[in-house]
Amino acid sequence: MKRLLHLLTLGALLASLPATGFAAEEKPAKKKPAAEPAKKPAEKPAEAPAKIAGEGKAIPMYVRADAIDAAGKSFSMKKKDGVEVKHVLTAETTVMNGEAPAKLEDIKVGEYVSGLRKKKSDTEYEVVKITKFGAAAPKKEKSESEKKPE
Repeated sequence: MKRLLHLLTLGALLASLPATGFAAEEKPAKKKPAAEPAKKPAEKPAEAPAKIAGEGKAIPMYVRADAIDAAGKSFSMKKKDGVEVKHVLTAETTVMNGEAPAKLEDIKVGEYVSGLRKKKSDTEYEVVKITKFGAAAPKKEKSESEKKPE
């Protein structure tokens, strides 16, 4: 017991000693350049529209066409919560079904459409490119060997 007490005391003394012999030399701190005078922030126009997240950047889409408006060059889908989301085609929109060129009129109600879109608002998107449309791909069922044991 005495030995243990002596070892603990010796360890505490060694821990409290400065470790100057083991530490690397400190480099002198670099001086910071003099601070520049504060600049006034650029004023925004009073009527600037709020920037929508993801605006201007094309994002992937895979949606079901629940309603198609050929005259308005758009199709819409209804979310589970009942909100209808509109997808508008522009003059720059490319419509393809695989490798074959296609038109909006070729898409049928209930078919799935994949491609790229840009967000305009929470309920409206601008379609950049449609790459494929048709019936939904069947889901694969996992075989017995792919299932994880519990």
